[in-house]
Amino acid sequence: MYKYQKNQYGCPVQCKYCVITKVDSRRNMWNKKTIIGLNKAVTIFNPPPNLEDTESLKEFYEFPIELFRGDIVGFNAISDPFWPKYRKELDYFLDNVSKVAKIIVCVTKFKISDELLQKLSKIPNFRLNVSITGLDFIENTKTKDRLDLLKRAKDFNIKAFPIIHPYIAGLSDLSFLKDLKNMGYQQIDVKGLRYNKETMSSWMPEKSKKYYENTQEHEILPEDGWREKISSAGMELKSLKDWYSIDPGQDIHLNEKTAEKYVNKILKYANITSSDSNENVIKASIKRRL
Repeated sequence: MYKYQKNQYGCPVQCKYCVITKVDSRRNMWNKKTIIGLNKAVTIFNPPPNLEDTESLKEFYEFPIELFRGDIVGFNAISDPFWPKYRKELDYFLDNVSKVAKIIVCVTKFKISDELLQKLSKIPNFRLNVSITGLDFIENTKTKDRLDLLKRAKDFNIKAFPIIHPYIAGLSDLSFLKDLKNMGYQQIDVKGLRYNKETMSSWMPEKSKKYYENTQEHEILPEDGWREKISSAGMELKSLKDWYSIDPGQDIHLNEKTAEKYVNKILKYANITSSDSNENVIKASIKRRL
């Protein structure tokens, strides 16, 4: 099985806070299983990190797509879904999972071509989440490019949603909020940071470290004024889970017995990646399909 090493990156964005490559507990989790991630908002379908691993690649293409019926399904949580390396697997996901899921979704920091946006615009139940953090100095992408992507998503009539993931106290520059508001984005979600002292202390200033020291790699979202900045920009805080429910995609609903059966089968392949309890994640996974 492919193993992430501490000096390897999951994608070219190379975020210095990457939970897959920089946070021991998350890397160890994904080293056990890679194909499915499960949280309260979505089930994530991952191609193998190493596409030369023929056994893992076969597992991806032979995964029973029917188990995604009625669910909200994301693509590739262990790298960026639009890294060209995974274009063949992305096309497979878009063409096949879209037929059985309520909603399919990609969360990205990538600069996506108009050609690909055109394809995405033709999939009615596709949703685009753009991670925009104001952390340009520790990412290989720029805020201006993600603002441009969100603008072009509007131009292509793609249902898109910005998410600050992660917000880092004392570092995240949220000056882009007014730009989002001017583009017509009314809502945004915010996620916290999982801190690893060994891999993150070198670039994190002392004023920020005080929020994260001794947090044992739990996701931390300090209350240091970010809520007020969102409010001042005229935007509303909304979770991804709630945003998906605004326009629920395909009208596919399972009865509770079938939903439970499908979720139980998914669990055999899955990592539960939420900071919430396994019980609550499983309940949410069943509820999405009803």
